[in-house]
Amino acid sequence: MNGYHLDYVQWDVTSACNLNCAHCREKRTISNPQYDLNAEECREAIDQIVDFNTHTLSLAGGEPLLGKHIWDILKYATGKFKRLVLSTNGTLITPDIAIKLAKYLTNVQVSVDGPDSETHDYVRGAGTFYKTMRAIEALKKVDLRVDIRMTICKETMARTHEFIDLTKRLELSGAYMRRVIPSGNATPGGKITRLSSEELKHVLGDAIAYGKSVGMHVASADYFCQISFNAEARLKAERTQKLNGSVIGGCAIGVNSFYLMQDGTISYCPYLPIYCGSLRENSLKYIWEHSEMFKVARALRYNLKGKCGKCNYLYACGGCRAYAYAETGDILAEDSGCWF
Repeated sequence: MNGYHLDYVQWDVTSACNLNCAHCREKRTISNPQYDLNAEECREAIDQIVDFNTHTLSLAGGEPLLGKHIWDILKYATGKFKRLVLSTNGTLITPDIAIKLAKYLTNVQVSVDGPDSETHDYVRGAGTFYKTMRAIEALKKVDLRVDIRMTICKETMARTHEFIDLTKRLELSGAYMRRVIPSGNATPGGKITRLSSEELKHVLGDAIAYGKSVGMHVASADYFCQISFNAEARLKAERTQKLNGSVIGGCAIGVNSFYLMQDGTISYCPYLPIYCGSLRENSLKYIWEHSEMFKVARALRYNLKGKCGKCNYLYACGGCRAYAYAETGDILAEDSGCWF
């Protein structure tokens, strides 16, 4: 162990996917095995991530179950992290695969973009809702913790109450929601439309209130949402802000998280793939300590523009840099999706 402590690493083990979702950050691509990490490189990557005392390793894609070495990765990584998570569309999970996954994982995150086939399949393709529900039931039978997450857009925003009801019927721990990042398939002019900041505030606030009324935990990853609707999160943010930047809350790129691509490239996050280095060229420790772009990431909060730079929660939140960059081309620009 090298003394570092990371909260979270997302590793896209492949870019191959069997779907082409309307909000996907990438156009449909097929991972070329010529460039993906081989089995030995995958094990070496896990060892280096473990050396950073990483709490959560999330295996994603593409669809991670299409990764050439996914079972080798799962077998080698099991027991090395507090949380070992698979982020999947669920359509490839059969009862037999669920049994295998239960040997290795602590959590499975399944994307569910509506309460029924009409809504979910509009975003993810015909027949996917049925397959995803079948997967969730199979995962529950082997006692894996399952979380589901809905990406909210104008075309699906009216179905959030029913999504929460679905979560309750499935006896899951909570209903998680996220906004659309305007990149890839979700760029303007595509099949779905992102919400304005006021629409997002109304939808998330209403969903959280409805969740409380029916006894379901409802949450969003956006820190400004947590600050707005969660008293405990707001108090924590206020304490962080009083430290005047000596402690940073909110997005943790370059501070206690990073993103690993299928070819060994290390970057900020899946929606902000800024090159920081490659495990095929340098060790993770060297990249973490010497990458100029990680140095930039750690300085972002002190140089934000617009309302983010003036916000009373600057050090506790900072908005989403990927959203700002996708919308303006400027990583320091304000996050216009925030309603503060």
